Amino acid sequence: MIEYYLFTHKGGEQTYNEGVFPIANLDLSIGIISSANLGENCARNVRIFKEILGSDMIQGNLSDLSGVIDKNLADEAEYMVLRISDEKIESIRRGGVYGKIVKDGELKVLPNGVMRLEDEDRIVCGTDEFFSNLADESILADSMFAESSQEWMEYLIRRISDVNWLSGGNLSAVTFIVRSGD
Repeated sequence: MIEYYLFTHKGGEQTYNEGVFPIANLDLSIGIISSANLGENCARNVRIFKEILGSDMIQGNLSDLSGVIDKNLADEAEYMVLRISDEKIESIRRGGVYGKIVKDGELKVLPNGVMRLEDEDRIVCGTDEFFSNLADESILADSMFAESSQEWMEYLIRRISDVNWLSGGNLSAVTFIVRSGD
């Protein structure tokens, strides 16, 4: 089982120009987009991204899906699409949306491609703005103390709030915990 928790917040901005979209298919798929740097085209790009993720293409090859997304979104749009199960995570990203994985007590950047997962592996994915006020040591420590993906996210949000009272830019993120025994 994959336990996950989504977080979105417009921060100090007038509008929310990002998106986190879960798609339940054979595995869990998640798409995160940041289009805040697109000006008036941001809403259009978020809509297109959501439409592509909602199509049958989400069940196919992620490289092919990425090609379709790249063809339809503005060059400045940044995104990550991942598919996760108890055994593996497959991800593809462009720009300042990325993930970090806590595996065997170490924090690593989640690579593009496929990575094997084990029980209690923990993953956080988000935008540059989300990660900008979080030190790797804090992400690792919070993941080790949290008993759920929601609790882990709450720890991370509290750290960001301590720095800027959540008054920065848009925040979009998702935390995952692999629960193979459940």
